[in-house]
Amino acid sequence: MSQDLPLPGAVKAYPEPDAADVRELLLDWCGAETEDADDAVKALDALDRDSRELADRLYQSIAADMGGRKWLNWPKASVSHPLLGLFPLLAAVPDMLAYHRERGIEEDLSRRVLADVGEKLRFNRRLYGRAGLDVANWFTGHLRGALYQLGRLQFCVEGQDPNPFVGMHIRGEGGPLTLDAVRDSAEWALEFFPAAFPELYDGPEDLVFKCESWLLDPQLRDWLPERSNIPGFGALFDLEGPGDLAGNRSDLWRFVFARPADTPVEKLPQDNTLQRSVLAGLEADVPWRNRFGRLNLNRLGL
Repeated sequence: MSQDLPLPGAVKAYPEPDAADVRELLLDWCGAETEDADDAVKALDALDRDSRELADRLYQSIAADMGGRKWLNWPKASVSHPLLGLFPLLAAVPDMLAYHRERGIEEDLSRRVLADVGEKLRFNRRLYGRAGLDVANWFTGHLRGALYQLGRLQFCVEGQDPNPFVGMHIRGEGGPLTLDAVRDSAEWALEFFPAAFPELYDGPEDLVFKCESWLLDPQLRDWLPERSNIPGFGALFDLEGPGDLAGNRSDLWRFVFARPADTPVEKLPQDNTLQRSVLAGLEADVPWRNRFGRLNLNRLGL
């Protein structure tokens, strides 16, 4: 896949971050832990020539598509350089900030976007017991100006239509997924996107919100307690298609249990109600699925 990336320096000079840049951006902008910042500095120093060339090409792919939709396909991080994708992302922060300023987007929202990097670094350490950023390509949506954190939820310009839909995403550290929080986020997004992207949306009536997640699986209603916010969130969407069984392994293992997908069922944690409920379904051979749906704004009173 890396052969599809621009050649080194093809778009603009790669502003490779130095140790001070890495530390400042991670601690001051991304809200990362000191341990992750320290390991990132060590990882930067350990990059070999080929890795630095790949980092350049990854950066070029961002610089060549500022304002692009969704996220880019990047090669997966290697075992020897699990933080490689972090450095072109950090190098692109000035590009993102310039893009935000052009769109009238305030710095507070820029910082909220980058806070997701710190969260994913924490999550990688929890998942694998070491520093890493195994979903670095996810952040190409953030750095290219497609994704924004508006309250509890993230919203991303997606799809290739002239009037693209807005994808909804849920940060793990965002707090309770209450209906009030979802309503506030959707209301903010209805105002934000026509203002920031007037060439795409004439007004709130042009916006279509869609989500793909294990959280939308209606089977969860049969296994979670009534007080859970998750079934209520899923009920806000009009589902499309039969769903993807990949959620039975990849997303559930990652987001519910914080374990790699190769972890045996009998070794999955049962530390909270959600984990115990999903595990009970697994043991009962419930075919958990990722589901895709369109947000029904009427159900939010919007």
